[in-house]
Amino acid sequence: MKRADEEPTPEAIDAAISQDPLRRHGEVERFLQMLLAVEPPYTILVNAPWGSGKTFFIKQVERVLRMANPALEQDSVRLDTLFGNTAKDLLATSFLPIYFNAWEDDHFDNPILPILATIATSVNESTVHGNEDLKKCFGEIVEAAISMKFGLSLNVNNIIEGINGVDFLASYKEEKQLRSRIDELLRNYLPGIANRAVIFIDELDRCRPEFAVKVLEQAKTLFQQDNIVVVYSTDISQLANSLEGIYGSNFDGVKYLERFYDKRIELNPVKPADYLSLKGINPQAGNIFINTTIELLNYKKASLRACNRLASSISELLNYMLSCQTFYGINEASAFPKQSLLPVLNVLAYFEPLSWYEVRAGREYGAVYELASHSDLFIKCLDSAIENAWGHKIDEFPYNQDTESRRKRFMDDLCALIYT
Repeated sequence: MKRADEEPTPEAIDAAISQDPLRRHGEVERFLQMLLAVEPPYTILVNAPWGSGKTFFIKQVERVLRMANPALEQDSVRLDTLFGNTAKDLLATSFLPIYFNAWEDDHFDNPILPILATIATSVNESTVHGNEDLKKCFGEIVEAAISMKFGLSLNVNNIIEGINGVDFLASYKEEKQLRSRIDELLRNYLPGIANRAVIFIDELDRCRPEFAVKVLEQAKTLFQQDNIVVVYSTDISQLANSLEGIYGSNFDGVKYLERFYDKRIELNPVKPADYLSLKGINPQAGNIFINTTIELLNYKKASLRACNRLASSISELLNYMLSCQTFYGINEASAFPKQSLLPVLNVLAYFEPLSWYEVRAGREYGAVYELASHSDLFIKCLDSAIENAWGHKIDEFPYNQDTESRRKRFMDDLCALIYT
């Protein structure tokens, strides 16, 4: 069984760039133009809720930058096809993209070593094969970081040997010396790889708050060179809430985080219908099941992660509903539970599991109508089902009520029929 979450594999990123199923091509291009326009040192924060595709967005930008760099994976023909004039500017101003997933390394006491190791990997991949001077320079930087007594709890000797293959003879005791060595690396060796480096620091909102703060502070201190752009990717509200949990309710986390970036951009939300189309579940005229599902996902402001995790159950239920129609036919009486109620229960089970448990246990059904009422299509079908079931007796007991109460009563009766 595979993981439910969509992984940003190279193949998935290439497909996202070429096919643009999430309709983010324009945002990617505007972000690339921003990278071309800013004057380093410069820091950008990409903000969006958790599960909204920030990593896919960042990985798309990283992939395009690699396509524009002759030291990496230059593909000028494809780049020109995708981005036109922006592609020409990217080819004229080469970037070295460096991607660091902060969450994967938040078991460290201090982030500087894994960040530097990430830079080493990116630099080495580009031009460093056989360049002993550059290997030695980076080795000294790593040794300096270690010597600052960050309390790292791992044996770093193997990591260091793997990075530069030389013995270490000296230590640097002060952070300013570390900064000096990083400056030297970027000043002397980066121009042979690219005009600028872009350090993408992703998943900050998933890190331990203490580690996230250290990442921000270290990056602010160490990456202030005139050929470095730092890009953070996070849910700033979530990160701010985590900080307030540490420092107290009077601590203004959002205001505090502003000191670490020059510009903040907001990713546009991806529409659930677009993502479900990517998974082969397409909105169809007259398909009540799919269109009700999409209306409810829109109401819930469903993230890409939520849509991805629901995609399998949506497909299974849709196939079940269609099989019922194929083998047994579908009449007015059976249409409403299958076409309209099933999508409500599916979405309820994901977003409100406690309420769903109460429904399944036959104890409380109010959450079903509460959620369903936010779908105009559901309400239309519900009114039609009530009319069909009761006809001219609709004003008799127990349905001699106002329209809203009548709808709630009908839903309670239907759920009770199913679950008791």
